[in-house]
Amino acid sequence: MTNFIVDVQYKKILDSNGYSLPMILKKAKLPPDIFDFEPVTMKKNQYYSFCNALGEVLSDDALIKLATKESITTSSPPIFAASCSKDGLQCIRRLSTYKKLIGPVNWSISESDTEVSISLDCDENDILPMFFVKSEFLFLIALLRRSTLKDIIPKVIYMQKAKDDTLFSEYSKCNIISGADNAIVFVKSDLEKPFISENSSLFEYMEPELNKRLSDLELDESVSGKVRTVLSEILSGGNSSIDEVAKKLNISKRNLQRKLQEENTSFQKQLNSVRKSLAIHYIKNTNFSAEEIAFLLSYSEINSFQRAFKIWTGKTVLQYRQNL
Repeated sequence: MTNFIVDVQYKKILDSNGYSLPMILKKAKLPPDIFDFEPVTMKKNQYYSFCNALGEVLSDDALIKLATKESITTSSPPIFAASCSKDGLQCIRRLSTYKKLIGPVNWSISESDTEVSISLDCDENDILPMFFVKSEFLFLIALLRRSTLKDIIPKVIYMQKAKDDTLFSEYSKCNIISGADNAIVFVKSDLEKPFISENSSLFEYMEPELNKRLSDLELDESVSGKVRTVLSEILSGGNSSIDEVAKKLNISKRNLQRKLQEENTSFQKQLNSVRKSLAIHYIKNTNFSAEEIAFLLSYSEINSFQRAFKIWTGKTVLQYRQNL
């Protein structure tokens, strides 16, 4: 069963606002140590139970703080990639592509000449928790406002269980209407306003690993999948050690090695896998030199990267690029 990554900011914000995470986990009937191993992952039914428990416990003010906190953008690779977009339209399309990595719901986008509607789609028999629906809409509004420095206001919000919610209405600044779907509608010209956070080069760096995680979605709960996720985030910073990955995963080095061995793999194999996929992406989609790619992949010297690339592909970097 597919696992979804849950933002660790939940724990930090709950703690800082005096809410008991153990109590919420108990109410949701989830393991008490589920937040002890990063990245935190939950199956769909666990995710919904967690959201329902949060909805019962959190005040509307706490919900808004949680859903609109700026650190959510930087702590979630799919959301960070979306924030690097040129405008709101591209941002929403990227979020639609990668949303399944961070939650059990799809974004269905409908566009006209003047409007863009985003509907939250789930399995036919599922009922989305209202806490989750509100969080999605609040997060999106906050991201658009923060990225454009404009007071982006939705045209209308439709919710299956709409109710009088003063704080939610005050933040969104639009009508909340009961409807058959959960959807938010924007004026298209508002979504065409440029993002101050645009960074196409950074997105090019993140894109291959995000796409790989999409293709490996059913394996997200494996330790090797978690290792690849961490490596993709720290390689460009010059660190590719197993010690750093173990630290990020909140697990001992020896325990990490043992778990990888149980999955018939090793840390070096996972490191090589991430480096190979990123290297090929850079060569196909950028003009980065071999020296620049070696640096981004955390190689200490160019010759080591060139030898590894020859082993992976049977060609030198120059030959591979010429064949393209």
